[in-house]
Amino acid sequence: MKLNQLFNAVPYQKIQQHLHKELHAIKKLNRDDLDLANAGQWPSSIKLFSLTLIVLGLVSFSHWLIINSYKADLAAAQTKQARLIEDYGRNVFQAANLVAYKQQILTMETAFNSLVNSLTAAHEVPKLLDTIQQEADQLSLEVVSIKMQPLKQHNFYTQIPFEIKIKGNFHQLATFIAGISNLNHLITLHDFTLVPNAPNSVELVLTLEAQTYRYEQQSQAKVSP
Repeated sequence: MKLNQLFNAVPYQKIQQHLHKELHAIKKLNRDDLDLANAGQWPSSIKLFSLTLIVLGLVSFSHWLIINSYKADLAAAQTKQARLIEDYGRNVFQAANLVAYKQQILTMETAFNSLVNSLTAAHEVPKLLDTIQQEADQLSLEVVSIKMQPLKQHNFYTQIPFEIKIKGNFHQLATFIAGISNLNHLITLHDFTLVPNAPNSVELVLTLEAQTYRYEQQSQAKVSP
């Protein structure tokens, strides 16, 4: 069938009449006629247009709900991805530096053991005082007194302070202090007082507080997590 014959077969007159009728009905509509209560009396074109708007609104609203739901899931997934990437980077870094970490731990353990070995056990305090007395005797110093002071407890160690009062010349006293500092046990010296033994005398009286330390392994066990 030819194209012009197909066009002739279409009832254009009926279509034109229908469109003319719809247009005339739309023109006759008043604002009050568009009330939803009168929707059944609306022209077919208005009904179709309104239905189309409703369908489009429902589709858009549904699409908006779905998109918002996906956005929340996407945000949560992105947050989780960022956290996983951060964890992965940290694990890779730790794995790459594992040998260095082990070496650092070994070095720290060695230093810690060396420090613990330099501390004074409870039964070693009398021997330490004897060693200090021997240092003074070798330098011909006069030990006036060595007095133990109250212990000072801490979480991992105990301070063992004692006061030393000794007489001698400046060179002898300086050598004595250097000798104490070089003992195998860890000793710190505090609160130095140096005065002449008598007016115009080269002999001096040195008073100081020495402190040695005792490692408290049981205390460490109590506070360890």
